[in-house]
Amino acid sequence: MTSSWLIVAISLFVPLGVSVANGAASVSILNPPQTLNPGASAVINTSFVKSPAESERRVVIRVDLHDADTDEKVSGGISDNGGAGYTVSSAQVGCTVPVPANASGQYYFKATVAPWSLNRAVVAQYKSYPTDGTYPYSWDIGRSGDYGVTREVRYLGSVICPDYPGNTTYCSGVAFETFVFAFNNYNGSYAHPYIGNILNSQNMGTFRRLWYGNTDGEKLAARAIPEWGAGREITDIEEAQEGDFIQLWRHSGSGHNPLFVSWVRNSSNQITGVRYWGSQGSIGISFRTEYFGTTSGINPARFYIGRAAKPRDQADYDWALGQSDTKLTPSAVNSGVELWPWY
Repeated sequence: MTSSWLIVAISLFVPLGVSVANGAASVSILNPPQTLNPGASAVINTSFVKSPAESERRVVIRVDLHDADTDEKVSGGISDNGGAGYTVSSAQVGCTVPVPANASGQYYFKATVAPWSLNRAVVAQYKSYPTDGTYPYSWDIGRSGDYGVTREVRYLGSVICPDYPGNTTYCSGVAFETFVFAFNNYNGSYAHPYIGNILNSQNMGTFRRLWYGNTDGEKLAARAIPEWGAGREITDIEEAQEGDFIQLWRHSGSGHNPLFVSWVRNSSNQITGVRYWGSQGSIGISFRTEYFGTTSGINPARFYIGRAAKPRDQADYDWALGQSDTKLTPSAVNSGVELWPWY
């Protein structure tokens, strides 16, 4: 496993009047149209650059059309690379924005670079757990009704994992509940009814069994998440980011299902190990570091990563990594009506 970081200085031409936001990412609107046609669509070209320190690996570009007099958003378009998001650190991206048929007057465009993933919510959820032994580790496959969770897990009003006496946990249970709690809380805040394509409690039961390795004992979360439309498997290890769900296997044959925190690298910037969070022996919920090896330690050929995807919604703006607009250079709508000739 090798890696290298290449930071490229990019000089961007920004038309007069287009503001560029500073922060986790910058975005500019390139050559905005001077005029717009009612009922037609405008392709707005944008250019974004992510800060090297930004942890979000995949981004989405939104371009919205606003009434220049009222600031009201009247339409918008999304470019998300076919649903996968853009993994590059910089790019020029076109976004198609419809112009309402009844448009008149002046309008401006607003571009937003938004996170593709739900990882911000997942990280906030896992960091809410104590790591002081409150939830000790215990895994006994012969213990009926023990799902390894810290408390009852519900979905759409149904109990998916009941609470088990003693507050004991194990890795798949804590990872699963972290995913469900983070997504449920997010959906409650942004008015989404479902997690991915999980449309009822029976679906969630099937999803959980896949996550726990009951129906596929190899990838677990990295298979369950994309199979049920809730995200993707990440196959490029350099793309891993905090809050991803990992399934690792050791050369000894034992496995683990925690959350990714960070890579451990040597002086040559090679990945040598992984720091993760989850429920593990002795203390239970805690952080731990393990190392890759050729005959012992983690088997790099059996290391899988799953990531939850964020729906496209208001949180794109609430979590924006960068924004810009053309307020200073608004576009005028062609009326399509000829003036009466002078007599």
